[in-house]
Amino acid sequence: MIRKTILLLIFSVLLTSCVPYKQLEELGIINTRGVDKIENNQLETTIIAYQFDAQSPEITTTVFGIGNTIKGARENAGYNTNFELSPGQIRLELYGKETAEDGILEYLSTLVRDARVSDTMLVAVSNVTAKEVLTAGQEELMTDVGQLIQSLIEKEVQEYSIPKTSLQNYLRIESDIGQDPVVPLIGLRDKKPAIVGLAAFQNDRLVGELPIDQAFLINVFLTNTKDTPLEITLQREPLSDYIYNNVSDTYQADNPENEDQFTILVKVLKGQGDIKLKNIEDLHFEANIHLEVDLYETSELLSIKDEKIASILEEEMAKEFERQYNVLFAQLQEINSDPFGFGIIYRINKKDGELTDTEWREKFPNVTVDFNVNVDLMHYGTIQ
Repeated sequence: MIRKTILLLIFSVLLTSCVPYKQLEELGIINTRGVDKIENNQLETTIIAYQFDAQSPEITTTVFGIGNTIKGARENAGYNTNFELSPGQIRLELYGKETAEDGILEYLSTLVRDARVSDTMLVAVSNVTAKEVLTAGQEELMTDVGQLIQSLIEKEVQEYSIPKTSLQNYLRIESDIGQDPVVPLIGLRDKKPAIVGLAAFQNDRLVGELPIDQAFLINVFLTNTKDTPLEITLQREPLSDYIYNNVSDTYQADNPENEDQFTILVKVLKGQGDIKLKNIEDLHFEANIHLEVDLYETSELLSIKDEKIASILEEEMAKEFERQYNVLFAQLQEINSDPFGFGIIYRINKKDGELTDTEWREKFPNVTVDFNVNVDLMHYGTIQ
């Protein structure tokens, strides 16, 4: 028994010594990668990597590579460094606009096949080239722009302002016939990276750009949202009797600036959406949205002293959300992208339970939806 144990220990030592390893100082750990298609159908990658070089004061370095494949471009980028680039810690993959328009599934499949890449890696699209966003931001901020973009995305996801955007989530939705993925759209504001919208896909191809304030409308149907801050602009007239006029020291409809809108800031404590198929032949759906909100701030002094004004606010918010949903859905039908997943509901209700992508692309532009929003104003106090 002792002899067997000794032999096992010897073999363990010998086998362990056979495992290849790299000194940390020899590696450049890729944290962020931008992918752009260039001339001759080649790929250019912009790589932001952590370096562990005692001789360098910089923690990160940015290198570029060109190749016919992602791996080839990475190898090419390696010629510009004195360390080996390792993709094992990629936290953000950013695709340039033109690249995303041609489809990104082949690049994501490469990542999936690499066991070192985490399925929690973030996926995003830029409204220009990925290189422009990553390099301009790096020069302006003099910091790790990849980490900044990651933080921006993670903050919005945690607040449920935008849908989840991990590699795993993207691939799950993309592979499900009857639903399309959306990811954050990254651009430059004052030469600094920012989330400027939502990139809408048809399968794996970018087909449209949506305003960032529409991201929450979609997310309500993808998950149960909570504690999401939102700014909403309402019609001023229904609230005019409760708006305080500083000039006359009264509550009246006088509006010296001739504005017809009134803006409020709310926190959506709970948000939930549900889709039902009302008529399969007519492609008629019903989408019900329930929101519980707290009122935080108003653009003008507003007195809320009774349930009547609270009911008016609930009604006006519901009207505005329904208007926004109708506008958003018309945009999605125009680009034939279905992030809500109406196609999944349709497929479930079919007798054979089968649906092809081509079939749903033909049907989706003819879908009609009744959006019904119910808003409960939970807390509002007296704002004056």
